[in-house]
Formats: sequence, structure tokens, C-alpha cells
Amino acid sequence: MNVNQTTPTCTSTPRRTKSEFPIKVYAMLELADNIFEFAQAVTWLPHGRAFKIHDKVKFMNKVVPVFFNQTKIRSFNRQLYMWGFR
Repeated sequence: MNVNQTTPTCTSTPRRTKSEFPIKVYAMLELADNIFEFAQAVTWLPHGRAFKIHDKVKFMNKVVPVFFNQTKIRSFNRQLYMWGFR
């Protein structure tokens, strides 16, 4: 073994679990309750068991980037459906 060789090290970030998505959705909706600009884009429905996206453009440009890497509403919707949201 050559003394000058170094052992490769892992510099990547820890893998995130797939179960983070619903937690992030909840955090996003809770934050939207407190930030007017976010509340214009997405809010809980009055009964608290669902949410509504009021402005898709503002939602994707202002709210989603804070929590997710998605840039398309279709990708976000697909993720919601995969988690059983309807």
C-alpha cells in the first residue's frame, strides 16, 4: 500500500428518510398560518383535516422552496398522492 494514498471518506449529507414528507407538509401548513404571504398561497381548511392551495404560482415560488426541492406542482401533487392525500 502506498503511504500517500488516502482512504476515501464520505462527505455526503446523511440520507433523509422518506417519512419526512408528511412532516414537512405539516410544518409548511403550520408556518403558512403565521406568515401572511404564505397564507395567501396555502391554508388549512376550517375543519383542519385538509388544506387548499389558493395560488399555485405563489405556492410553488414562495412556499415550496422553503421545505422541498420540487419545482413543479405536478411533482408536489404526485408526492401527495403517494402519501395518500386526496
